[in-house]
Amino acid sequence: MSERQKRRPFAFVLMPFSADFDQIYAEGIKVAAQRAGFECQRVDEQIFSEGILARVYAEIAKADLIIADMTGCNPNVFYEVGYAHALNKPVILLTQRASDIPFDLKHSQHVVYDGRTDYLRERLEERIRYYLAHGLADDRSDLHVPKVLRFDTLAAVY
Repeated sequence: MSERQKRRPFAFVLMPFSADFDQIYAEGIKVAAQRAGFECQRVDEQIFSEGILARVYAEIAKADLIIADMTGCNPNVFYEVGYAHALNKPVILLTQRASDIPFDLKHSQHVVYDGRTDYLRERLEERIRYYLAHGLADDRSDLHVPKVLRFDTLAAVY
């Protein structure tokens, strides 16, 4: 049995850090992910010694699924979603307002929840279960992003 099969799948959440989002995270996102069988965390729930950006990058790379709340067009969240896409991670996009969806992401499905935590919880759980049923594939060719090659040293590139 592989390491991935032994552990619960991990969803890493990207969202603005604001008290306005605490209930959305706790009662909407986290509950939906846990009901679907995922471990779910934001970086502010973790204890770590490295810098926060290094931790965010590591958690995105480790995650089986990324859940990102795009509400308010937060530049940090947009940057982190771009990084997740570059790593070919499956990403579920959320927003309270459809007007917060920029042109480059309009082709992607979003859960537009209009501040309704119960609606968010139900729709998000459906989406997470869909990913579980259809596999958290390493091949994310639907993103039209080339596969990222990783090298241990610069010499390995050549």
